[in-house]
Amino acid sequence: MDPEALHRQLLDPATYPEPTRHVDYRETHISRVYLTDSHAYKLKKPLKLGFLDYSTLDRREFFCAEEVRLNRRFAPDTYLGVATLNADHGMLRFNGKGPLIDYAVRMRRLPDDRMLDTLVERNAPDLPGEIARLAGHLAALFAALPPCRGGADGHAADVRANCEENLAQTLPVIGKPLSSEAHRLMAARTESELARLVPLFAAREAAGFVRDGHGDLHARNICMTDPVRVYDCIEFCRRFRVDDVAAELAFLLMDLEFRGRRDLAETFLARYRECAADPDLAALLPFYKSYRAWVRGKVEALLSGETDAAPATRAAAGERAAKYFNLALGYYVQPVLLLTAGLMGVGKSTLARALAETLGARLLRSDVIRKELAGLHRGRAQPDAFGAGLYAPAATARTYAEMQRQVETLLHRGCSVVVDASFARDADRQAFFALAAACGVPAWLLHLQCARDLALNRLDRRQAEGGDPSDGRRALFAPQAALFEPVAAGPRVIAIDSSADVNYNVQKIACRLLAGRDYP
Repeated sequence: MDPEALHRQLLDPATYPEPTRHVDYRETHISRVYLTDSHAYKLKKPLKLGFLDYSTLDRREFFCAEEVRLNRRFAPDTYLGVATLNADHGMLRFNGKGPLIDYAVRMRRLPDDRMLDTLVERNAPDLPGEIARLAGHLAALFAALPPCRGGADGHAADVRANCEENLAQTLPVIGKPLSSEAHRLMAARTESELARLVPLFAAREAAGFVRDGHGDLHARNICMTDPVRVYDCIEFCRRFRVDDVAAELAFLLMDLEFRGRRDLAETFLARYRECAADPDLAALLPFYKSYRAWVRGKVEALLSGETDAAPATRAAAGERAAKYFNLALGYYVQPVLLLTAGLMGVGKSTLARALAETLGARLLRSDVIRKELAGLHRGRAQPDAFGAGLYAPAATARTYAEMQRQVETLLHRGCSVVVDASFARDADRQAFFALAAACGVPAWLLHLQCARDLALNRLDRRQAEGGDPSDGRRALFAPQAALFEPVAAGPRVIAIDSSADVNYNVQKIACRLLAGRDYP
């Protein structure tokens, strides 16, 4: 049957055995899920990829049954069985009597409002407590799974095979979401990490930390009901599912960090450590988080290239792919000080925020600190003339001095720091470079530039929207430009065309940091 005709019929409530008012639809790179009011039906796409084979009806039936069997370990009352999809007098019917069309996993629908990704998105007030509850649940769940051996050559060989396959499968997506330089650097760093960690992989396998687990443990596959229901584990490749428990944890931690909630990741990890004795997490988590982020980047990149997916779905997947690839690189960037420099409206705050999320860095914004020092709310507009009032030279000097103080404290704690400010004076740039050197941390200046009209349009839009800490506006652009001291080219200066996509620029910067001599 034509895929589009099949899809249209599957959106018809009459296709389903239970009464339903409407049918929702969700798509991944390997499956399509149709949701009635009370149930979910998951059909596997007829794909044959390097890591799975759903190309025949028999294989889809087998893997539907495997999905039910394996997921009943984590959510026994959710997975009801395998349903047939039949052609019945010109209509499609699940568990009908006509010719067989396909198979589907039939599940009891879980409440959308208790999905962990939904709770994170709406910043539910009970999140910290729920994250701690989840950590205890997963610690008990992993402890109950029997230790498992890896492949014939041991778990370390499986980890290497997974990494090499992951890198090979992202070669075709080099282009918009992934640069060739990013791929090269990730391949090199992965090889060095594998060489370093092989003895630890083997020791942990011998100690029983390798389990037949989930393999796809992220927020969208967790429902915070009572009890917690973890679902949608990997059934199509044992090598992806049998892994160190640290790799399972890393996926969830990475996912929380990708969603901008490093605070929740820290809460989860602290509680998990209280519930489970695992002395090696600090050594393993950066590697596994980077690997998991690259996997998600690959998955989203594949979806972005699917011609039968909706254009909006493909575009969103492409953007997520770039962010995942950037995060994977960011886990290997050592503590660093990054300074933005440029005129108002060139996009410093947008880039600084994206960099801080990618690197797990602390973000210091001069617009916020300036108003805090003056006792003003960060969102209150202060339309002083250029160089006057809140923006007089003395106020600016106090702002930069306070930023220096905070930077020093954070660098001594081992944090990366992104300072979002204009750095119009070369003296200020040099002062922060000297501070970083005294702390033993490399510093880089990010010089942002774009066309004047683009910067002015951005200023107009931001002013119209209101609520931003910046008071930059069209009337102040020329006075600032007249006093902005030139940025000299140098080994620690990265020129940024801020008219380009922000994810592209973040990846460019991450590559420069990883390729620099301070990062072996």
